[in-house]
Amino acid sequence: MRDIASGLVIFIVLAGGTTHLLGWFMLAASAIPVGDAVIVLRSNGPKAVAYGIHGATAAVMLAISALLLIA
Repeated sequence: MRDIASGLVIFIVLAGGTTHLLGWFMLAASAIPVGDAVIVLRSNGPKAVAYGIHGATAAVMLAISALLLIA
């Protein structure tokens, strides 16, 4: 449910805002996959999941937010 709500907020910001505003939102939202990775690691989950899924998602979100902020 959290992912669906986050996606809807992105579309609302995209529709009504600027690329700069969307960049700041994406930067703030990148804390979600970072937190998920920490949860997986602290619960002794697979490191491949923590870094491969959540870490990669955070990296992509950070890259996108950087591009939106400099655009």
